[in-house]
Amino acid sequence: MKKLGLCLILLVFFCSVGLYAGGQQDGGGEGLQSGADSSIQQEFSFTDSSGRVITISGPIDRIAYSHPSIGEALKIVDVWDRVVGIDGLTSDEILYPNVNELPDIAPPMKPYDINYEKMFELDPDVLITFYMPMPSFKEMVSKLEPEIKVIALNIGDPDEVIDDIRNLGIILGKKAEAEEFIAFYEGIEAQLSEVTSRVVPEQRPRMFYKTGFGDPAQIMTYNDKTPGFPYRCKLTGCINAAADFPSQSGWVQSVDPEWIVQANPDFLIVSGFLPKILGIDVDNTAAAKAYRRTVMGLSAFSSSAAVQNDQVFMLSADFYHSTRSIIGFAYMAKWFYPEQLRNLSPGELHQEYLSRFMRIDYDLSKHGVFVYPEE
Repeated sequence: MKKLGLCLILLVFFCSVGLYAGGQQDGGGEGLQSGADSSIQQEFSFTDSSGRVITISGPIDRIAYSHPSIGEALKIVDVWDRVVGIDGLTSDEILYPNVNELPDIAPPMKPYDINYEKMFELDPDVLITFYMPMPSFKEMVSKLEPEIKVIALNIGDPDEVIDDIRNLGIILGKKAEAEEFIAFYEGIEAQLSEVTSRVVPEQRPRMFYKTGFGDPAQIMTYNDKTPGFPYRCKLTGCINAAADFPSQSGWVQSVDPEWIVQANPDFLIVSGFLPKILGIDVDNTAAAKAYRRTVMGLSAFSSSAAVQNDQVFMLSADFYHSTRSIIGFAYMAKWFYPEQLRNLSPGELHQEYLSRFMRIDYDLSKHGVFVYPEE
């Protein structure tokens, strides 16, 4: 049980979870109103990420959620004013100005450990969460339904994001807002694919994605069993150097430095849990510069082509397993193909995302360190 609990914490923390099929509409969407109206004229049924058929037959005015990717999606479809309960990881006062006024309904990194007394006191119409095939998910559903409907949406998985955002927009009466974001997302996809789809596998750079809990000497990564990771590599035009490395559901807890020396990646992407180094509340690149220098000096990487050619980039975990992933893809593709994508500005796309979809007054030219070196 301890091992299972640890895996849950780590998988949720990095959002490298076993995500499964879902998000396909079964019909009924034509009867829904778009825009700001939250009413539902007809029943709408769809299959959520847990594989359950969910039927919505009335307005959803009170929402609780238990995964940070859901909070960002709710901002996208402009229903944050309907949120009455949040997950224990949502704490960003810049992205969510009133977050300290909203009660937690689950502790950090334990999305299915619901405070049932608080939940029933808040009386939300739905709890929106993400799905992992664990007994605790079924137990949570059995305790909440039918009083509170549970909907699983793996919005952070790029294989599901379009369907899930579309379904979210429909059930919340925000179809227009959802489709606006989908157009933005698919526009970036098309721009990247126009370049990367033409590159034959033999010419694609080999990339190593380093993650961890803040210690620069800690080397973790993801192989191609990680949901969404093959898509990430395909869209950005690279090959995952650790594609076949043994793992637990895709997450590689420790990589032998000697293996990395032999792998000799062309690019090194450094991410993970890096508070005060990368993020929306960091305004100085000094910490990122120092962290990058330390990583480049590790024996695992110092002789690699990535370090020798100065192709080492730091990428905020905000761009992993969220609706913001597409911005992270843009940064990566631009690093891999700077000439072919010279007209692409990931920074401008990120600013548009924050201003247009997060609806916050935040100037990336003055605040935040999300990548280093900057474009």
